[in-house]
Amino acid sequence: MASYVHLLSLCLLPLARTFTPATYHLTNDALSRGKPLPSTGSLLFAKSKWDSLIDEDYDQLEFKGGPPVPRDMKYNLFNIKRLRDNFDSIRAVGGKDLTNDVYARDPDTDTFWFIGKVARVSDVPIEKAMARQWPMLEEHAARLRPQELFPKWGSLQLWLAPGDSELDVAYNRPNIKFVQMFRDVGDGDIVAEIRNVEIGFQGEVYESGEEGFRTWRTEDGIPVKPEIQSSVENRQPTEAELDNMMEMLNSQVVPDV
Repeated sequence: MASYVHLLSLCLLPLARTFTPATYHLTNDALSRGKPLPSTGSLLFAKSKWDSLIDEDYDQLEFKGGPPVPRDMKYNLFNIKRLRDNFDSIRAVGGKDLTNDVYARDPDTDTFWFIGKVARVSDVPIEKAMARQWPMLEEHAARLRPQELFPKWGSLQLWLAPGDSELDVAYNRPNIKFVQMFRDVGDGDIVAEIRNVEIGFQGEVYESGEEGFRTWRTEDGIPVKPEIQSSVENRQPTEAELDNMMEMLNSQVVPDV
Protein backbone atom coordinates (compact mmCIF):
# COMPACT_ATOMS: atom_id res chain seq x y z
CA MET A 1 0.00 0.00 0.00
CA ALA A 2 2.89 2.36 0.70
CA SER A 3 4.00 2.56 -2.93
CA TYR A 4 0.47 3.44 -4.09
CA VAL A 5 0.04 6.13 -1.44
CA HIS A 6 3.46 7.58 -2.27
CA LEU A 7 2.74 7.71 -6.00
CA LEU A 8 -0.72 9.18 -5.45
CA SER A 9 0.73 11.76 -3.06
CA LEU A 10 3.22 12.87 -5.70
CA CYS A 11 0.39 13.17 -8.19
CA LEU A 12 -1.68 15.32 -5.86
CA LEU A 13 1.05 17.60 -4.54
CA PRO A 14 0.14 21.30 -4.95
CA LEU A 15 1.85 22.94 -7.90
CA ALA A 16 2.88 26.58 -7.63
CA ARG A 17 1.41 28.76 -10.35
CA THR A 18 0.21 32.33 -10.79
CA PHE A 19 -2.76 33.33 -12.97
CA THR A 20 -4.90 36.43 -13.20
CA PRO A 21 -8.62 36.87 -13.90
CA ALA A 22 -7.68 39.09 -16.83
CA THR A 23 -6.16 36.10 -18.56
CA TYR A 24 -8.54 33.30 -17.59
CA HIS A 25 -12.30 33.60 -17.17
CA LEU A 26 -14.38 31.16 -15.12
CA THR A 27 -17.42 30.96 -17.36
CA ASN A 28 -18.67 28.47 -19.92
CA ASP A 29 -18.79 31.27 -22.47
CA ALA A 30 -15.12 32.11 -22.07
CA LEU A 31 -14.11 28.47 -22.18
CA SER A 32 -16.11 27.96 -25.36
CA ARG A 33 -14.17 30.83 -26.96
CA GLY A 34 -10.98 28.86 -26.64
CA LYS A 35 -9.68 30.13 -23.31
CA PRO A 36 -8.95 26.91 -21.44
CA LEU A 37 -8.12 26.78 -17.78
CA PRO A 38 -4.35 26.83 -17.24
CA SER A 39 -2.58 23.53 -16.88
CA THR A 40 0.73 22.43 -15.46
CA GLY A 41 1.14 19.93 -18.24
CA SER A 42 0.30 16.31 -18.79
CA LEU A 43 1.41 13.46 -16.58
CA LEU A 44 1.15 10.26 -18.58
CA PHE A 45 1.20 6.76 -17.18
CA ALA A 46 1.08 3.56 -19.18
CA LYS A 47 -2.12 1.62 -18.56
CA SER A 48 -0.15 -1.52 -17.75
CA LYS A 49 1.81 0.34 -15.07
CA TRP A 50 -1.39 1.59 -13.42
CA ASP A 51 -2.98 -1.85 -13.60
CA SER A 52 0.02 -3.52 -11.97
CA LEU A 53 0.04 -0.87 -9.25
CA ILE A 54 -3.61 -1.53 -8.39
CA ASP A 55 -3.12 -5.29 -8.57
CA GLU A 56 -0.12 -5.13 -6.24
CA ASP A 57 -1.41 -2.77 -3.59
CA TYR A 58 -5.20 -2.97 -3.73
CA ASP A 59 -5.96 -6.46 -4.97
CA GLN A 60 -8.39 -6.85 -2.07
CA LEU A 61 -10.53 -3.95 -3.28
CA GLU A 62 -12.77 -4.87 -6.20
CA PHE A 63 -14.80 -2.05 -7.70
CA LYS A 64 -17.28 -3.99 -9.79
CA GLY A 65 -20.86 -3.28 -10.76
CA GLY A 66 -22.75 -0.04 -10.50
CA PRO A 67 -23.55 2.49 -13.24
CA PRO A 68 -21.12 2.88 -16.16
CA VAL A 69 -18.24 5.24 -15.34
CA PRO A 70 -17.33 7.89 -17.90
CA ARG A 71 -13.82 7.46 -19.24
CA ASP A 72 -12.68 10.80 -17.81
CA MET A 73 -13.86 9.84 -14.30
CA LYS A 74 -12.21 6.43 -14.09
CA TYR A 75 -9.88 6.24 -11.11
CA ASN A 76 -6.42 6.49 -12.66
CA LEU A 77 -3.50 8.84 -12.18
CA PHE A 78 -4.07 10.72 -15.42
CA ASN A 79 -7.63 11.67 -14.48
CA ILE A 80 -6.68 12.36 -10.86
CA LYS A 81 -3.99 14.81 -11.92
CA ARG A 82 -6.19 16.53 -14.50
CA LEU A 83 -8.89 17.16 -11.91
CA ARG A 84 -6.29 18.38 -9.44
CA ASP A 85 -4.90 20.80 -12.03
CA ASN A 86 -8.43 22.02 -12.74
CA PHE A 87 -9.02 22.54 -9.03
CA ASP A 88 -5.85 24.59 -8.66
CA SER A 89 -6.70 26.69 -11.72
CA ILE A 90 -10.27 27.45 -10.65
CA ARG A 91 -9.23 28.28 -7.12
CA ALA A 92 -6.39 30.51 -8.33
CA VAL A 93 -8.96 32.73 -10.05
CA GLY A 94 -12.16 32.32 -8.06
CA GLY A 95 -10.82 31.71 -4.57
CA LYS A 96 -12.45 29.48 -1.99
CA ASP A 97 -15.96 30.70 -2.88
CA LEU A 98 -15.91 28.33 -5.86
CA THR A 99 -14.75 25.40 -3.71
CA ASN A 100 -16.36 23.07 -1.19
CA ASP A 101 -15.02 20.55 1.29
CA VAL A 102 -16.26 16.99 0.69
CA TYR A 103 -17.10 14.40 3.33
CA ALA A 104 -18.06 10.77 2.77
CA ARG A 105 -20.33 8.80 5.05
CA ASP A 106 -21.37 5.21 5.53
CA PRO A 107 -25.16 5.74 5.78
CA ASP A 108 -25.30 3.36 8.76
CA THR A 109 -23.05 5.57 10.89
CA ASP A 110 -22.86 9.21 11.98
CA THR A 111 -19.17 9.50 11.08
CA PHE A 112 -18.27 11.81 8.19
CA TRP A 113 -14.77 11.43 6.72
CA PHE A 114 -13.06 14.34 4.99
CA ILE A 115 -12.00 13.12 1.53
CA GLY A 116 -10.93 16.30 -0.27
CA LYS A 117 -12.22 19.43 -1.99
CA VAL A 118 -14.10 20.16 -5.18
CA ALA A 119 -14.22 23.25 -7.39
CA ARG A 120 -16.34 24.36 -10.32
CA VAL A 121 -16.53 27.35 -12.63
CA SER A 122 -19.00 30.02 -11.63
CA ASP A 123 -21.92 28.99 -13.83
CA VAL A 124 -21.87 25.28 -12.96
CA PRO A 125 -24.15 24.44 -10.01
CA ILE A 126 -22.37 22.59 -7.25
CA GLU A 127 -24.97 19.80 -7.39
CA LYS A 128 -24.07 19.08 -11.01
CA ALA A 129 -20.34 19.41 -10.33
CA MET A 130 -20.68 16.71 -7.69
CA ALA A 131 -22.83 14.44 -9.84
CA ARG A 132 -20.34 14.72 -12.72
CA GLN A 133 -17.41 13.66 -10.51
CA TRP A 134 -19.32 11.16 -8.36
CA PRO A 135 -17.52 7.98 -9.53
CA MET A 136 -14.11 9.54 -8.86
CA LEU A 137 -15.12 10.94 -5.45
CA GLU A 138 -16.78 7.78 -4.18
CA GLU A 139 -13.93 5.51 -5.24
CA HIS A 140 -11.39 7.89 -3.71
CA ALA A 141 -13.33 7.77 -0.44
CA ALA A 142 -13.36 3.97 -0.49
CA ARG A 143 -9.63 3.79 -1.18
CA LEU A 144 -8.82 6.44 1.42
CA ARG A 145 -10.77 4.60 4.16
CA PRO A 146 -10.89 0.97 2.99
CA GLN A 147 -12.01 -0.41 6.34
CA GLU A 148 -14.72 2.13 7.08
CA LEU A 149 -16.01 3.10 3.62
CA PHE A 150 -15.11 0.48 1.03
CA PRO A 151 -17.74 -2.02 2.28
CA LYS A 152 -20.43 0.56 1.39
CA TRP A 153 -18.96 1.59 -1.95
CA GLY A 154 -21.88 2.10 -4.29
CA SER A 155 -24.11 3.45 -1.55
CA LEU A 156 -21.83 5.95 0.18
CA GLN A 157 -23.24 9.38 0.93
CA LEU A 158 -21.31 12.50 -0.08
CA TRP A 159 -21.85 15.74 1.83
CA LEU A 160 -20.50 19.25 1.34
CA ALA A 161 -19.29 21.96 3.67
CA PRO A 162 -18.08 25.47 2.75
CA GLY A 163 -14.58 25.64 1.29
CA ASP A 164 -11.73 25.67 3.81
CA SER A 165 -14.05 25.15 6.77
CA GLU A 166 -12.12 22.27 8.35
CA LEU A 167 -11.21 24.22 11.48
CA ASP A 168 -14.79 25.34 12.07
CA VAL A 169 -15.94 21.77 11.50
CA ALA A 170 -13.39 20.47 13.99
CA TYR A 171 -14.67 22.91 16.60
CA ASN A 172 -18.29 21.87 15.86
CA ARG A 173 -19.32 25.40 14.97
CA PRO A 174 -23.13 25.35 14.75
CA ASN A 175 -23.16 27.69 11.75
CA ILE A 176 -21.41 25.08 9.58
CA LYS A 177 -24.10 22.77 8.25
CA PHE A 178 -23.32 19.94 5.86
CA VAL A 179 -25.48 19.52 2.75
CA GLN A 180 -26.04 16.11 1.18
CA MET A 181 -25.35 15.67 -2.53
CA PHE A 182 -26.71 13.01 -4.88
CA ARG A 183 -25.37 10.92 -7.74
CA ASP A 184 -28.26 11.68 -10.08
CA VAL A 185 -29.26 15.29 -10.78
CA GLY A 186 -31.86 16.22 -13.38
CA ASP A 187 -32.89 14.25 -16.46
CA GLY A 188 -30.18 15.31 -18.91
CA ASP A 189 -26.82 13.79 -19.82
CA ILE A 190 -24.52 15.15 -17.11
CA VAL A 191 -21.41 14.15 -19.09
CA ALA A 192 -22.50 16.14 -22.12
CA GLU A 193 -23.73 19.04 -20.02
CA ILE A 194 -20.67 19.53 -17.78
CA ARG A 195 -17.22 19.33 -19.36
CA ASN A 196 -14.38 18.03 -17.24
CA VAL A 197 -12.45 21.31 -17.67
CA GLU A 198 -15.21 23.09 -15.73
CA ILE A 199 -14.77 21.07 -12.52
CA GLY A 200 -11.94 19.95 -10.27
CA PHE A 201 -11.12 17.69 -7.34
CA GLN A 202 -8.27 17.85 -4.83
CA GLY A 203 -8.22 14.48 -3.11
CA GLU A 204 -7.15 14.05 0.48
CA VAL A 205 -4.06 11.89 1.03
CA TYR A 206 -2.54 10.74 4.29
CA GLU A 207 1.02 10.97 5.49
CA SER A 208 2.46 7.96 7.27
CA GLY A 209 0.57 7.30 10.49
CA GLU A 210 -1.98 10.06 9.94
CA GLU A 211 -5.38 9.30 11.46
CA GLY A 212 -7.49 11.17 8.95
CA PHE A 213 -10.01 13.91 9.70
CA ARG A 214 -13.54 12.91 10.69
CA THR A 215 -16.53 14.56 12.28
CA TRP A 216 -19.86 13.39 13.67
CA ARG A 217 -23.07 14.80 12.25
CA THR A 218 -26.81 14.24 12.36
CA GLU A 219 -29.03 13.37 9.39
CA ASP A 220 -29.53 17.12 9.02
CA GLY A 221 -25.80 17.78 8.71
CA ILE A 222 -25.38 19.56 12.05
CA PRO A 223 -22.77 18.62 14.70
CA VAL A 224 -23.60 15.77 17.08
CA LYS A 225 -21.15 17.00 19.69
CA PRO A 226 -21.22 20.38 21.46
CA GLU A 227 -19.14 23.28 20.20
CA ILE A 228 -15.52 23.31 21.34
CA GLN A 229 -14.49 26.68 22.71
CA SER A 230 -11.21 27.93 21.29
CA SER A 231 -8.60 30.37 22.54
CA VAL A 232 -7.36 31.05 19.00
CA GLU A 233 -10.45 32.78 17.58
CA ASN A 234 -8.56 35.74 16.10
CA ARG A 235 -5.43 34.07 14.80
CA GLN A 236 -4.30 31.02 12.91
CA PRO A 237 -3.69 28.03 15.21
CA THR A 238 -0.14 26.78 15.58
CA GLU A 239 0.92 23.34 14.44
CA ALA A 240 1.04 22.22 18.07
CA GLU A 241 -2.51 23.47 18.67
CA LEU A 242 -3.75 21.66 15.58
CA ASP A 243 -2.02 18.46 16.72
CA ASN A 244 -3.59 18.77 20.17
CA MET A 245 -6.99 19.35 18.62
CA MET A 246 -6.69 16.25 16.44
CA GLU A 247 -5.60 14.16 19.41
CA MET A 248 -8.63 15.37 21.33
CA LEU A 249 -10.96 14.57 18.45
CA ASN A 250 -9.46 11.13 17.94
CA SER A 251 -9.79 10.39 21.65
CA GLN A 252 -13.55 10.84 21.28
CA VAL A 253 -13.80 7.93 18.84
CA VAL A 254 -15.69 5.02 20.35
CA PRO A 255 -14.06 1.72 19.27
CA ASP A 256 -16.31 -0.77 17.47
CA VAL A 257 -17.34 -3.66 19.68
